[in-house]
Amino acid sequence: MRAVSFCLLIALALAGCATELPRTNAVLTSSTSDAKAAASLISAYRVSKGLSPVSVDPRLNEAAEHQARAVAAAGKLSHGDFSGRMDKFGIRGYAAENLSAGTPSVDGAIKRWQASAGHNVNLLMPQARYIGLARADAQGGYGRYWALVLGQ
Repeated sequence: MRAVSFCLLIALALAGCATELPRTNAVLTSSTSDAKAAASLISAYRVSKGLSPVSVDPRLNEAAEHQARAVAAAGKLSHGDFSGRMDKFGIRGYAAENLSAGTPSVDGAIKRWQASAGHNVNLLMPQARYIGLARADAQGGYGRYWALVLGQ
């Protein structure tokens, strides 16, 4: 009986040492080429709500592309250290971020954000004057990942 108990104890100890490796996807491509279309769509939406339009900012595009690639590689949506990332890209003042996965088009991603209360608040942030938008395509997970960064 002691031998069985000892073996069971060893098996449990070894099982406790096993860890699940983080899931990673191969990021195939990333692009900010949809940012101008996104700015146009978001601007029309904002103007219809009495807010100012937005335009594309290269630093916000860089920050968005960084995060789109990160979430595509991870296979899950996470804002991570948003404040630290904004500092890294020199983005000051009000800023917000929307993420999406699985939507094939920029207009589809924006429609999803409009339909989500928390994301819609970001789209309609009164201080927003600029946006950056990027997509990353991954082999695995949701396939296409979107990141939108809005800033002052």
